[in-house]
Amino acid sequence: MEIRAFHELKQLGKTSIVAKIGSFRPDPAVHSWFAGHFFIHPDQSWPADQDGVMIPILQIYLPEVPGGLNEFNECKMIQIFLNQKALPMDITKNGEGWKLIEYADMEGLEVVETPEEVRGLKPFQIQWKESEQEDYPCWEEAWSYVDLSEVNESDEATEHFFDQYTNYSFTKISGYGAYIQSPPHHQPGKFMLQIASEEKPRFMIGDNGTMYFYYDKDTKEWSMHWDCF
Repeated sequence: MEIRAFHELKQLGKTSIVAKIGSFRPDPAVHSWFAGHFFIHPDQSWPADQDGVMIPILQIYLPEVPGGLNEFNECKMIQIFLNQKALPMDITKNGEGWKLIEYADMEGLEVVETPEEVRGLKPFQIQWKESEQEDYPCWEEAWSYVDLSEVNESDEATEHFFDQYTNYSFTKISGYGAYIQSPPHHQPGKFMLQIASEEKPRFMIGDNGTMYFYYDKDTKEWSMHWDCF
């Protein structure tokens, strides 16, 4: 289909790194996990906020991620925790209902048992793999890169867009956010990763929702946004 926008969109494809959660024999040398088996320094307590200890969601060991984390190579491990009572609303910064912790190295870290009050999820080890298909921005986000007016005027072209320019909708690093609703109007930094509702660990964000994480290299701040059906 000879539409200029499609040629331009092809240049925007990115390879995302997708999380294979379980369905393989755990390897004691692998440190990336969903919902448990988190490393904590023995001199530090389990992460907590005003509502008590926090729920362990995702532990990413960067050496296991092909290509690292969108060229974010300043640490060896990232952990993400959630408040045990409620999800934050709108776009929130690190520490506002969730917490992302960075470790420069693994020195002194030990696997710590998850506190009993936040053991509702089932832990699974993660293998990170390059996606076999490239990621593309969703319809709303694509307009910020490409003029889709010609596509919008043709039912055939519109159908072609949604068939061909897709992105991975489960837990992944890099690529583009697989937004369920519209993407945020003012993205607070570069999209880095998303954590989706996942069946195996019994993890649910709202109604089968997804959390999207952004990093501002200038301010060195992380932000999070989530949406659902």
